[in-house]
Amino acid sequence: MSGIRFEFDPSCLPEVMRSQQVRGALRERAEEIVPRAKALARSEISAEFADSITVSEEIRPRGRPTAKVIADREDAADHEYGSSSTERRRLLGRAARTRES
Repeated sequence: MSGIRFEFDPSCLPEVMRSQQVRGALRERAEEIVPRAKALARSEISAEFADSITVSEEIRPRGRPTAKVIADREDAADHEYGSSSTERRRLLGRAARTRES
């Protein structure tokens, strides 16, 4: 061991979380999911549904940044989780779990 000691200062965490590097990494990961989600949507629902899939970024009330893949349609939740008239497809959930090597 080199004798270097690292002590984490939790007071800097909010600044780190708001940094461009962290926000960029979150967006990059979300952008990796979008093409898979769109491909699933095109094959299982429609091209119009696929076109509604985008990345949404926000800062949570306590300052935590997020980047998430969303389908911006009124029936998106029905397709994701199912309803009495729509089959549960989990397009976004499946796209997020599948990672290309």
